[in-house]
Amino acid sequence: MGRTLDKRPTADEALQILLEGNRRFITGKLEHPNHCEESRQLSIARQIPIATVLTCADARVPPVDIFDQGIGDIFVVRVAGNIIGFHTLGSIEYAVHHLGTPLVIVMSHSCCGAVGAVASEVKLDGHMASFTAPIQTAIKRAKDKDLQGDLVDNAAKELAEMMATQIATSEPIIGDYVKDNRVKVVPAYYDFKTGEVTLL
Repeated sequence: MGRTLDKRPTADEALQILLEGNRRFITGKLEHPNHCEESRQLSIARQIPIATVLTCADARVPPVDIFDQGIGDIFVVRVAGNIIGFHTLGSIEYAVHHLGTPLVIVMSHSCCGAVGAVASEVKLDGHMASFTAPIQTAIKRAKDKDLQGDLVDNAAKELAEMMATQIATSEPIIGDYVKDNRVKVVPAYYDFKTGEVTLL
C-alpha cells in the first residue's frame, strides 16, 4: 500500500507511529509499509518524512527496519557513535528546516563498537580520533552517576542524551524551532537483544 499521508503528524504522533512500528519489529508482525511501486513513484517528486533519526553507522542498526517504516518515511543520518559534527548537524537542519520533520530522534545502541573502543582505551587513528572526546565525556558521565549495568551501554545512553541536548540547543535553526515547539528532539536507545527502542 502506498503513502496516503496528506497531513504530516505532530512530533508526538510521529513518535507514536515509530514506537508502534518498533513494537511490530519486536513481535515479528512487520507490515513493511510504503515499500511498493506506488510509494517509490510518489517519492520521486518530493520527500515527506515524518521524523529525522540520527543513529550510529553500525550495520546492525537499520532505522527503517527497526521502526517498520518504508520509502520516504524517515530522514536518516548515520555516523559512528551517533556523534554530531558540522555535516551531520547540517543534515539534520536540512530535514527540520526544508523538509519540515517535527521530530528528531537521536538513537544510540547496545554493544557500540565506537564507545567500546574508547572505554577500552583503544587509540583511534586518523579522523576516527574525532569520536574520542565526546565518547570520553559520556563514559565519565556514566561513571559519575554510578549506574548499574554495562559501562559501554550506559555510556551509549549518555552519549545519545548529550547529542540530543546539543542538537536541541544548536543555533540558529534547530534551537529556534525547539523554542517555538515546532520540533521535538528525543534521545533513545536500541537494544540488540530485545529489538526494543526505549526513550531516554
